[in-house]
Amino acid sequence: MKKTLLFLIIAVTCSLTVSAADTTKVKKDRYVKSLRLFYQAGKVLPTNNFLKGENENGEPIDYFQSFSLQYGVETDGRKLWQQIYGYPTWGFAYYHVNFFSPNELGSPSAIYTFINAPIIKRFKRWSINYEVGFGLTYNWNKFDLETNPLQYAIGSSNTVFIDAGLNADIMLGKRFNLTAGFTFTHFSNGATRVPNLGINLMAPRVGLKYMFKPRPEFIKVEVPKYDDNWEYIVLLAGSSKQLGFEVNSNNDSTYVAETYGVFTLSTGINRQISHKVKFGAGLDIGIDGSYNSYISYEDNIVTERLNAGNGNKLAVGAYGSFELVIHKLSLIIQPGWYLYREEWQIPDTPPAEGIAYPRRVPGGSYQRVGLKYHIFDNIFAGINIRAYDFSIADYIEWNVGYRIEWK
Repeated sequence: MKKTLLFLIIAVTCSLTVSAADTTKVKKDRYVKSLRLFYQAGKVLPTNNFLKGENENGEPIDYFQSFSLQYGVETDGRKLWQQIYGYPTWGFAYYHVNFFSPNELGSPSAIYTFINAPIIKRFKRWSINYEVGFGLTYNWNKFDLETNPLQYAIGSSNTVFIDAGLNADIMLGKRFNLTAGFTFTHFSNGATRVPNLGINLMAPRVGLKYMFKPRPEFIKVEVPKYDDNWEYIVLLAGSSKQLGFEVNSNNDSTYVAETYGVFTLSTGINRQISHKVKFGAGLDIGIDGSYNSYISYEDNIVTERLNAGNGNKLAVGAYGSFELVIHKLSLIIQPGWYLYREEWQIPDTPPAEGIAYPRRVPGGSYQRVGLKYHIFDNIFAGINIRAYDFSIADYIEWNVGYRIEWK
C-alpha cells in the first residue's frame, strides 16, 4: 500500500507539473514558488474508547499540536483551468503531529499533495479559500498484542492522510501572506490492517507564506461557455480488507486478523455541466470475501474460514456521483445504497470457545471519497476510501477504467 500510494502522489504531482509547464505564448517564465509554514493546536475527536481514556496512561487523548511546511506553485492563468479555479496554489508538503502519547501512538508524520483555491474569487488584498490535501502518514506506533495491546485505533505503521479546511489569506506586501483558518484531518488505513478505528482531528491553524519572487500578475481571458458533455464509464476495482477476531483458549484471550479480497465492477453515466462539475449515477456489482465470514480456531490458531448462510458474497448497489474536475484530476464523492445483498446471518454472540465472529457488522449503505486521474483521454485510474454508515472506513479501492464521451 505504501509504495502504491507514494506512486500515486508522485504521478499526480508530476502531472500538475507538466500541466503547469505547458504555457501559452503570453508568458514563458517559470511559475512563482512559495513556502508556507502552518502551526495548529486543537481537538482530537473522541471517536473510540482508546481516545476516551482506555489506554496505557488511563487519560483521554484529546489534544494535539502539529505543524506543516508547504512548497507551492502559484498559478497565474496560463492554463484555462487555473483561471476557472481562481488561480490556485498547489504543491506538496510535510506534516508532523504530536499527540503527547509517543509510547502508544508514536510520532506520526505525513507527505501529501494539496490544492488551495478561492471559494468565489480573489479580492485585491485577500481571499477566502478551501484547501484539500491527500497523502501518506508514516511512523505510527501501531497496535501490537505484546508491546502495544491497548492501542486499537491504528493497526498499521502507515495510513492515508486526508486534510480539508477553510482559510482566509491576507496579502502583506509583494511576497508575504498571512493565513488563518481551520481544518479537519483524518487518518485511516481503510481496514487493510486491523484494528482500524481511525483518528480524526479538528482545529484552527495559522500560517505565514513567503514567495521567492513578487506575487504573479494574473492572466485573464474570456472563459468559453461549456457545452454539456456526457460520458459512459466502466471500471474494475480491487482491494483487500481484514477482519479482526477475538479468540479464547484455555482462559487466554488474544486477537487475530484474516485478510479477504474484494472486487467490484462499476458502470455509470456522468454529465459534465460546467468546467468544474460532473453529476452522475451508476451500478456496482461486487464480491466481498469478508461478508458473512467467521473462523474456527484451536490453541489460538485459525483452523478454518467459515461462512454463515449460503456463503453468497455478491452485492449489487446503486450510487449517485459528484465530481469536482481539476484539469485531468477529479475529486469524487459517491453515496451508495445496496439493491441486493444476502442477509447478515452471523449472531451477535459466538459460542464459548472454538468459534470467533468478526468484531464489527457491515453497514446498510456505502460511500466513496477519492481521486481519479485521466492517464489518457479515455483511460483513467483512481483510489477511493470506501466507507459505510457515513463514518467508518471499510477498505481502500484501487481502480482502472475506460470512458466513452459524447455531446
